[in-house]
Amino acid sequence: MDGVERLTQADEAGIRRLLEQDVVVNLFLLGFLAAHPVSRGGWYGAFEDGELCGVALLLPRRLAVPYCPDPHDAARIGAHLFHIRTPTLMVGPREATDALWKEWARGRRGRAHFDQRLYVLTEAPPGPETDGFRRATYPEWPVIADFSAAMEREDLGVDPVGADPQLHDHIVKERVKAGRTWVIERDGAIVFQVNVGTQHAEGAQIGGTYVPPAHRSQGLAQQGIAALGGRLLRRAPRVTLHVNEANVAAVKVYERCGFMRDAPFRLITI
Repeated sequence: MDGVERLTQADEAGIRRLLEQDVVVNLFLLGFLAAHPVSRGGWYGAFEDGELCGVALLLPRRLAVPYCPDPHDAARIGAHLFHIRTPTLMVGPREATDALWKEWARGRRGRAHFDQRLYVLTEAPPGPETDGFRRATYPEWPVIADFSAAMEREDLGVDPVGADPQLHDHIVKERVKAGRTWVIERDGAIVFQVNVGTQHAEGAQIGGTYVPPAHRSQGLAQQGIAALGGRLLRRAPRVTLHVNEANVAAVKVYERCGFMRDAPFRLITI
């Protein structure tokens, strides 16, 4: 079988073998595959001589993530998806994501294209954990939702509340209920938050870092990221994240925590 196909549960082992070629780059996809049946997401695959050589995961109304070692395979998947509704975000290794979008878009312009960089942490940051660092509780979800929306407006130039408020609230509620949002609390107020996007035997991925403007320039982001990185590394060999390379302040925070530069990524808002 050659060409591009929507994948089924029978393809699960092949998807995993492909993603395990680069577990650092593919932590999100590996984590999603481990947690959900193939039918839960829209997995599309490119085949060559009967072998799966590239994939893209589509989550309804929200996200597309490719992994294609040869960008030509990403282009083939993009051409196949041309008549399928585009997501609001596309993120992945830079060359593959650009190739996927070029064929999928066919001349349409994305809202914005960001040069991102994958960063990897393999050693726990030194020092004691900061006071007030804990998991968010469910009654706090409205505050978490407001901060999450503010982060997306600030970092990505998109308003998830204006686009689909029910979807935004649902995503935030599910993250909080699952214990994947962490905060620093000071004097009864949340002054920092971050999400664990993926947890897998090969590592964890974090994102959604946010400090309210009134509490910035106090080292809270570094304290929170260091605390979460230390906790996650007790159960996994690595922690990854990707950050806009133009966000120099955020890059400095992550590097001070011990994160090391890795693969170039692309994030496209649509």
